[in-house]
Amino acid sequence: MIESEEFPESSSLIYEPNWGPLLGAVAGAWIFSSRLVFEPLRQGYQSKGATAQELFDCDVLGLSWNDALVRQLSDEEIRAASKGFKEPKSTAKHSGWYPTQADIPWPKSVITCQRSNAVWGRRQHQAYGRLLMVTAFLWGLLGVIVSLVHGATLAEYLTTIALPSLPAVLDAVELSKKHFQAANRRLHLEDETNAMFSDTSASHAALRELQDQVFDLRRDAPPVPGWFYRILKPGYEQDMRYAAAAGDGAD
Repeated sequence: MIESEEFPESSSLIYEPNWGPLLGAVAGAWIFSSRLVFEPLRQGYQSKGATAQELFDCDVLGLSWNDALVRQLSDEEIRAASKGFKEPKSTAKHSGWYPTQADIPWPKSVITCQRSNAVWGRRQHQAYGRLLMVTAFLWGLLGVIVSLVHGATLAEYLTTIALPSLPAVLDAVELSKKHFQAANRRLHLEDETNAMFSDTSASHAALRELQDQVFDLRRDAPPVPGWFYRILKPGYEQDMRYAAAAGDGAD
């Protein structure tokens, strides 16, 4: 503890240095519960959400269902999950999923929608991955600055700031890497759709193969928070419709 006029003995690193062990225990409990409880729940809900979206895509894009990919949800499951979206204001948030203004012949119309999905997801994962990485860096930098301002020793910094914050920082870094990996997979899918766009003889099997990749990405990629999606949505929608109207598969 620093004894000076600026930092009297009653001062502490962050006012309550004895909270360090408690915060460390809370951080450890969070890591344990998030891995063993919340992560399996998230994966289950995300898989069902991807399956519901696949049903929508097959209906809208005129694609057959791939039974080897996933089992279809029952009508009861879909109705139970959609109870919170009966109001017009709620359903409006999920309208305009694909660009529909441009009159594009089949199969280009299907490829356009699949490409829009790939580009949207790629940009969204890249943006959120960068946000997580910057947040982790700034949080670590803030801890160092606070320690220097308070004149903390290395031991005080480690026990009060670094170790309690470490699980959250590691989680953010790990999650950002997963988002970058998902963005890279989306980029490969985007390249495939660009290559197929000029092929007017693309078969249903080829389109179905692309759709299988779309489903895998929806099921396995780390989710992006709703608030972040809502921030990006207006600009992304305009970009998506512009690219669809251009009709050349370019951003």
